[in-house]
Amino acid sequence: MSPLFATPPENHLPRMLRVRDGLKDGLGRAITYLRVSVTEQCNLACVYCKPRTGVAERAQAPAMSRNEVVQLVKVFTSLGIRKVRLTGGEPLLRRDLETIIAGISPEVEGRVHLTTNGLHLARKARALRDAGLAGVNVSLDAADAASFAHLTGKNQLGKVLAGLEAARSVGLKTKLNAVVLRGWNEDQILPLTRLAQTGGFQVRFIEFMPYQGNGWGQDQFMPAAEILRTIQEGLGTDLEEEPVLGLEEGPARLFGIPGSTGKVGVISTLSADFCDRCNRVRLTSQGALKACLFGNQPVDLLEPLRNHATHDDLVRLIRQALTQKLDCHPMRTGGQPTFAQGMWQVGG
Repeated sequence: MSPLFATPPENHLPRMLRVRDGLKDGLGRAITYLRVSVTEQCNLACVYCKPRTGVAERAQAPAMSRNEVVQLVKVFTSLGIRKVRLTGGEPLLRRDLETIIAGISPEVEGRVHLTTNGLHLARKARALRDAGLAGVNVSLDAADAASFAHLTGKNQLGKVLAGLEAARSVGLKTKLNAVVLRGWNEDQILPLTRLAQTGGFQVRFIEFMPYQGNGWGQDQFMPAAEILRTIQEGLGTDLEEEPVLGLEEGPARLFGIPGSTGKVGVISTLSADFCDRCNRVRLTSQGALKACLFGNQPVDLLEPLRNHATHDDLVRLIRQALTQKLDCHPMRTGGQPTFAQGMWQVGG
């Protein structure tokens, strides 16, 4: 590890190994995965994320200091959280991100991951790895420059591709995430698959989700089954599904690409039911616990922390919030779309 960051003593046991009573929701599902938004701010304006209603929404500055982020994450790891993902907004906009990672990594045996748009990844990849980062998911919704600019508002595809190579070269586990919108980038499904095939990456195609003001509509929704069919027809071969490795790997169905170490995945956010296997909760950049992306009122943890709440006080708040975690959002059972807060607000 880089000398910039303190190495934990040899007898240090991560909190995940010291937990006595694991974290469960009201349905008995084990909660082992925490996603933490460290900022709402972003340097792209992706069409599926930012409001398209004509009403500008101002991203709030991060409420939590780096010490507060680490303190709250440690409360969760004391309850059995085994993996932490830092999200945004764009987390690489935080200048203290490496220090946050260094504070969290020993608590989960290095299982800290990051979701990023990749614009600053090339110059930060090595420092992130040295701080204790294990892997990155890079959001990339198009494989050609014109489509990328159309979707994100900036002509910066070259920087993202350079970031991918930098991350891989320093040993970070690297994946691609692509949100598919019919009428916007369905023609990029096969080019992104080819990128994964030639580069040995894993690319995961994600169904377009309804967020406040992001223009979601059934006409733009492309189900995972159709995405997968498009890939197989484009490659001219059936893909063999791989076994699920563990809940912390996420809800993607993964398929090997013949003749390549690359893989493709599909994430059925709306068209398939995996709520019964949900093992995640979210901490917003404002320090609020969100038990379910499409439901449940956020529970403020930051104000109690600042008012000197004890560890046990915070544990009680977390456990109480999880008793209200939904069994399934209404769209799974044929209900009308439930609009979540903006992706940049809850961290995905």
